[in-house]
Formats: sequence, C-alpha cells, structure tokens
Amino acid sequence: MSRYTGRSTRAFRKMRLRILEMSDICWLCGQPGADTVDHIIPLSIDPSRGEDPTNLLPAHRACNSSRGAKMPEAKTLNASRIW
Repeated sequence: MSRYTGRSTRAFRKMRLRILEMSDICWLCGQPGADTVDHIIPLSIDPSRGEDPTNLLPAHRACNSSRGAKMPEAKTLNASRIW
C-alpha cells in the first residue's frame, strides 16, 4: 500500500464516490444522506490505511466530525426480548 498523500488525491476522490454510490447510509447514525466517508481506523492511528477502501465507510459530515479521531466503539444491539 502506498503512503497516504491526502484526501485530495484523485484516487481518494474516486474511491469516495464509489463508496457513496454503493450506499448513502451513515455508518455512525444509521440515517440516509451520507455526504462524506469516514476512516474507521483514524489516520492519526494508522496513516498507512488512508486510501484503503476497507477502512472507509459512508458518514454524514456532522457525524464524522463529532466522532473525531477516536477508535470505533463496539455497539450492542438492544433486542426486544431475551431469546
């Protein structure tokens, strides 16, 4: 994998468009209308994954900004009943 050179590279812009074309559901809030992509593993933790498509998911700009450079938290599902 090449060294990450920034979000303004042509490769990154093309990748962002492909990801948003596949889905516009924000991975952080679950609502449609995602307008950017979020690095699951933040660049501050692993800059080598900056252009790794497996590290990018659709997100709203506001959701992405509020998350900041934190690692994702494990989410638990609230079941309607105990099985």
